[in-house]
Amino acid sequence: MKNSENFTGIRLIIFLGLSMGILVSCVDQPIEGPVGTGNSQDIEHLQASSFFDWKTTEQVTVLVKGLSADIDISRTLTFETENGNEFYAGVQQMGADFEMTFDLPANVKEVTMIYGAIEKKEEITNKQVSFDFIIDRGNDDIEP
Repeated sequence: MKNSENFTGIRLIIFLGLSMGILVSCVDQPIEGPVGTGNSQDIEHLQASSFFDWKTTEQVTVLVKGLSADIDISRTLTFETENGNEFYAGVQQMGADFEMTFDLPANVKEVTMIYGAIEKKEEITNKQVSFDFIIDRGNDDIEP
């Protein structure tokens, strides 16, 4: 009979321990602490740094130097960003210069010009990119 009383006492202690553990773990506690330096501000009073630029685009000037030819040659002139997004297409005479400013996404670093079979890629430097219609064929056809 004494063993039965000890066993019941042990079960009671285990039950109370588990119950206390469950009750203590259910205390409502914040998951995260406050963000920032403790200065609580509402959204109407927030201010961006004076160095922050809100623009997501930049104005880029595209220049194409015309190439004089004995005959008038006109083709579709196309410009694309480095991911292949076309931002201009229009008929252009090869002998005429081209200059136009475009609003391009600020992350664009390179522009591709396509004019008939001519395809050239150039990097944007100082918010400007320049092309010409001259094709570099190399020196492979010259015999030594």
